[in-house]
Amino acid sequence: MAVYKIASGGESDFIIVAHQYADETVRYAASQLQEYLLRATGAAIPYFSDRCPMRSAEIRIGADVRGETKTETDLHDEGFYIRGAGEHITITGRTSRGVLYGVYRFLEIFCGYRCFTKDVETIDTFDVLEIELDEIKEEPAFDFRDAYFRNAFDGGFSSKNRLNSGLCDLSKAKGGRMKWFNFHHSFCDLVPEGKYFDSHPEYFSEVNGVRTRDSQLCLTNPDVLKIAEETLRSWIKNNPECTVFSVAQNDNPHRCTCADCMAIENEEGSPAGPIIRFVNKLADSIKEDYPDVLLHTFAYMYSVPAPKKAVAGDNVIVRICSIDCRYDRPFELSAELEPDGRDAQFVNALNDWKSHAKQLYVWDYATNFENYLQPFIHFDTLAENIRFFRRIGIKGVLEQGNFAYGGGASCDDLKAYIIARLLWNPDTDIHREIRRFCTAVYGGESGKYMEDYVELMQNACSSSKLTIYMHPDAEFITDELVEKADTLFKKAMASATTDEIRKRIDREHLAVRFLQLTRMAMDVPHRTEQIDRFFKDVKSLGITEIMERTSLKVSYECMKCCMYAKEFPINYRLYYIMQ
Repeated sequence: MAVYKIASGGESDFIIVAHQYADETVRYAASQLQEYLLRATGAAIPYFSDRCPMRSAEIRIGADVRGETKTETDLHDEGFYIRGAGEHITITGRTSRGVLYGVYRFLEIFCGYRCFTKDVETIDTFDVLEIELDEIKEEPAFDFRDAYFRNAFDGGFSSKNRLNSGLCDLSKAKGGRMKWFNFHHSFCDLVPEGKYFDSHPEYFSEVNGVRTRDSQLCLTNPDVLKIAEETLRSWIKNNPECTVFSVAQNDNPHRCTCADCMAIENEEGSPAGPIIRFVNKLADSIKEDYPDVLLHTFAYMYSVPAPKKAVAGDNVIVRICSIDCRYDRPFELSAELEPDGRDAQFVNALNDWKSHAKQLYVWDYATNFENYLQPFIHFDTLAENIRFFRRIGIKGVLEQGNFAYGGGASCDDLKAYIIARLLWNPDTDIHREIRRFCTAVYGGESGKYMEDYVELMQNACSSSKLTIYMHPDAEFITDELVEKADTLFKKAMASATTDEIRKRIDREHLAVRFLQLTRMAMDVPHRTEQIDRFFKDVKSLGITEIMERTSLKVSYECMKCCMYAKEFPINYRLYYIMQ
């Protein structure tokens, strides 16, 4: 293993070099290496193209540098090599995005670099930076890696943590992204009910013998297929930057039960049968004209069980959703303990779908959607589940949190960071990363109290059934737990050293304050005034939703009118398309 002295006393003998015609991503990768090595060592290492003569040892970024580096065809698209090559160091990949990831990984391994949030990153400093290097090879565990949290959509955070979410703000320089159109439920957009139902109710689900609004499509109607193809082609034509288009059931359980649809469902042994046959027809109709386009559909709600016969086309992503599962224990363990339970159904469906979808993705959940601020801390379970997904060959994983425009959920910054680390490498030591995060984001002493809070809540959340729809009267939430958590926050705040750290602690403290207020008896003096102060702080911290798709005004009225935030005085839900 060779030893390389990168810098000493603020000086370096190395040069950073890329090919003279390197693309924007590789050039950005080289400039990032230069920037962060300056921060770490004080050495302003020159960066230029290989059009210039070689002057000294080089850190070579990307393919074709001086004709001696290469495109690594044996790698995953986003994988990379970091090598010692004689007196030089090379960082190469199969794609430019892989090269960029290789640069950030080099900084992590040798300079202690971490990007914890879009606003907090750290790097060690060195008077002498000397590294040992032979060859490092890394590839992602999953093709698609999405921490579906609003705060994780920042392009800097995403690229530095090797996420490729379709909603990340990833410019070409930052590696680009896997761009999706109409990211989820889309039957209502392919064949709009408002346009067609009155004149053609037969296009929509027959439920109990009646064609029904607010349902699904009749997937055996040939006109529905024709209209859907026309719509799909218009989407593809008008959105050339997109590579994935959603052809997925609506978010309701009202599938079509007409004779033709039921004949296919009975033959396939699953309501997924008509869906896969329909999506395959659309996929076949476009693949010659658009060979690089993928279609996406769900195995969700009623369509989770795999069909017996139908196999999704190679250009079709099937994404199975864990919405009915519990999160206090790993899916596999839960399936063993309750072989007839919903977790077992999910695990069995995953295993069945493996032979029916070449591109099998998972849509998993990482927050409480009834109340975003209610603690939902399950890092150990999360890690076990992601390792399970890798083991059975899942190609893409999305972990959904609060993606509302203001963000804001219990520990959402920490979750986004840990999820990103696990989706790249499921064997990541998450407890070490949690400690690093808390120290960097909250400071040394305050960070220890925040780490204790995370551990306290994780232990509580794993003590009884944890689902994504729970209220503050959940079994694991006790007055004693809330009091302990509040005490830790007070200690953290007392130890905080800057106003910015105090603001971050205040934001997380909202979770405990939410529990205190929603568990408070209705006749406690000044209850409304305390709720008023709470919502004033929620707004001042930039949070726009604390309950899924519900305005703050409605959430405020909900908290005022009842304990445990269970009753909505106004039936009003927000809806926004994420694409």
